[in-house]
Amino acid sequence: MRDDQPPARFLSACVQCDIRRGDVAGNLRSVEAHLRTAHAAGALLAVLPEMWTTSFAPAYPPELLEQARAAADRVLRLSGEFGMVIVGSTVAEHDGRLFNVAHVCDRGRLAAEYRKIHLFSPNAEHKTLTAGSEPVVVDTSAGRLAVAICYDLRFPELVRWFFHERAEVLVVPAQWPEARATHWRALVDARAVENQLFVIGCNRTGSEPSLRGTDQLVFPGNSRVVDPMGDLLATGAGEDGVVLAEIELRKATAMRRTMPIAKDRRPEIYRSLWERAWTQPVRGD
Repeated sequence: MRDDQPPARFLSACVQCDIRRGDVAGNLRSVEAHLRTAHAAGALLAVLPEMWTTSFAPAYPPELLEQARAAADRVLRLSGEFGMVIVGSTVAEHDGRLFNVAHVCDRGRLAAEYRKIHLFSPNAEHKTLTAGSEPVVVDTSAGRLAVAICYDLRFPELVRWFFHERAEVLVVPAQWPEARATHWRALVDARAVENQLFVIGCNRTGSEPSLRGTDQLVFPGNSRVVDPMGDLLATGAGEDGVVLAEIELRKATAMRRTMPIAKDRRPEIYRSLWERAWTQPVRGD
């Protein structure tokens, strides 16, 4: 637990922008400009899109990895310069393997790293990247944060762990395409309500070819900030920009007292269901 307590209220920002495949310098310029706008507005917490340095690529040569590392280091320094918590994901190498890694930068300090657990096989993410295995909840200057990356949002088993760890805010860097935009909105809202926390989902704009073929993926932006009651605090449209929303952390505590689902859980039932169902493949697999 941090000695310095986060403010009761603060401004959050989704840095909603286009991410160009392999153009690390251009992506960094765009992200830095938007972070400066967020800082000028008074934001304490900023969330960047998924794979904001390089986007998804069919291969990551050493020079591209080095550029991505340097760009991530620049954002870490900016978090110190601006006195902000900044979270976004990038490609990173660990022990000879590549991961989709979210960095939690807290005022110039790397507070945590999260390696994406669920890789998106429909876009061949698993062909170049390795899945992580450890969820992350961390105390920061902007409260107790949990981190999920894009496709992770479809797995309530993971997000429920954040509820048990008393996370106040779930941040979700994403590249969620227009074709499934209704799913994005529904899942962000549902995860906030069922786990009684804020969800800040930052989705990219623009378009790029799928790694599976020649199909063009279009990204609608529609970044989304939802409170523990399920109320939409802010949303983005399809344009680049900063989506701002006020976070009042006590809402998470208040909701958990009003609707005591932690007390009313039936762990023995869930354990039995788990043992019966999770030992078998899902029908259709």
